Amino acid sequence: MKINKFEFPKLFLDMHNLGWTKPGLDYVWFNDMEWYSLDEILTWEKNKEKHIVNSPSIIPFAHTGGGDVWGWYIEDIGNPIVVLCYHDDTIGKVYAENFEAALFRHILEFVSESNFYTLGGESYQIDCISAKRYISEWRNKFGQYFDPEWNKEIEKILLLDLKDYKDTRLSKVNLEYEVFITPEETETLITKYILFDKIDTEIIWDIE
Repeated sequence: MKINKFEFPKLFLDMHNLGWTKPGLDYVWFNDMEWYSLDEILTWEKNKEKHIVNSPSIIPFAHTGGGDVWGWYIEDIGNPIVVLCYHDDTIGKVYAENFEAALFRHILEFVSESNFYTLGGESYQIDCISAKRYISEWRNKFGQYFDPEWNKEIEKILLLDLKDYKDTRLSKVNLEYEVFITPEETETLITKYILFDKIDTEIIWDIE
């Protein structure tokens, strides 16, 4: 299936056919990627007045809880990359070289961020058992599309317990929370498995 000469990744089409992207019992929760259904994507242009991100350079596939849009950036139709388009700007961040790499990176970031419940934690946080249930589900559902080495890394994570982490990267205030692997370990895995020349660079996504 194509739109604007863009051919949807097989993984996404399979997700659609299996009901993983539509609300219901089969929907696959994926942290801060809240899927758009294929129907929503195909009618995006017709309903462009409803959307913050509206550009012929972007084929959206999900959004964040804060309203940013995940999409395939198709300026180079032969090499569409995954970007995160900020809802309050025309700047986007290059996230991954392809859809599969974007999902793998998102799993790595999920297990290394402050997502997990601790005593006195926030209500939106997830307990360790539920987190591992999600990670296992992603491994089972997406694993057939992943590089075998990616699956081995996810399986290693499933054997880990949460550990304390003190985050001093972004401010003088030390933030303490629990992770399965540290952000530094995630960066090492990104560099090892999915690094490419454009990763984490900025793009202007609202090209007419």
